[in-house]
Amino acid sequence: MNDSPESQRPESHDPETSAEIIGGKRTSKRRCVRVITGARLHFGLLDTVAPFGGMGVMVDAPATEIRIAADGVFGASDTIATRATEIAHRLIDHIGGDALPTVRIEAMRLPPSHCGLGSGTQTSLAIAEALCCFLNLDLDPRSIAVDVADRGKRSAVGVHGYFGGGMIFENAESPTDLNPVQQRIELPTAWRAIVLKPRRPMETISGDAEQQQFAALESAAGERRSQLLEILQCEILPAAESADFARFSDSVQRYNHASGMLFADVQGGPYHGRPVTELIENLTRLADHQGGVGGIGQSSWGPGVFVWCQSQSEADQLIEQLPGDSELIAVAAPLNRGRDLFA
Repeated sequence: MNDSPESQRPESHDPETSAEIIGGKRTSKRRCVRVITGARLHFGLLDTVAPFGGMGVMVDAPATEIRIAADGVFGASDTIATRATEIAHRLIDHIGGDALPTVRIEAMRLPPSHCGLGSGTQTSLAIAEALCCFLNLDLDPRSIAVDVADRGKRSAVGVHGYFGGGMIFENAESPTDLNPVQQRIELPTAWRAIVLKPRRPMETISGDAEQQQFAALESAAGERRSQLLEILQCEILPAAESADFARFSDSVQRYNHASGMLFADVQGGPYHGRPVTELIENLTRLADHQGGVGGIGQSSWGPGVFVWCQSQSEADQLIEQLPGDSELIAVAAPLNRGRDLFA
């Protein structure tokens, strides 16, 4: 496939843009737009009911890349067709239009889905923002995320991470359509997160199944939420700010375990099933014998698991010892900036 914008140029008197009638108005549109974003690792929620709150971080892999170019009709790659069509309809409804834009939306790179990497949010936001950029529509980030992409209803970490990168602590005093950022910190770029999952097939949790799991849970008692907040505010955040890897990794692992216990009634423990639990136990034993390694946990519902390393060399050493029942997804660096948008 030739991805050059020149190869996709529609006929136009303007060498940079063409035009389309959107919402009853003649709207200029670009030849081609690309968005590249990273993945979201979630350290855990503060509660099982709104406004939830919690913490996570953006990493540079596995990446999501979406490309939009002019076409004769609206269309999208099979892997994202339903998602892209729904997003396009919401965008048109939001701006008062009556027809989908004549574009082709391609998924150039997609991470594995339903692994706890926030792939649905990153893909949806990339499609939504790329469409807005392609059509020269000036929508603010909240509108793109909530009204068009329809994301951020539970955790807002992936939304804020998409636009700004970094490690995100999000929380709110009462339910809202998008929790605000309480604090954002940039992690050292030398650190690495090894992302992997069990090789054994596992039931994943998303969509209706996720709704049912949350519905079966009671709100965290005040003491449990206070414990999580204390680890987050008094240990993880200061350790991240001072680039204290040992303190960061220890507190992240304890926070992740304590947050996972909020879901023990539906997961069977702090982690989602025996394969994930065994993988985390094996990684913990390896970390006990290797310096510069720690912060092991389950991202969101899993089965994606993360383990933090102080440098690439420590990551390389750990990879050589990974248990045979694990599948490596990525070796990622902290992503301290928002998505890359090329127009």
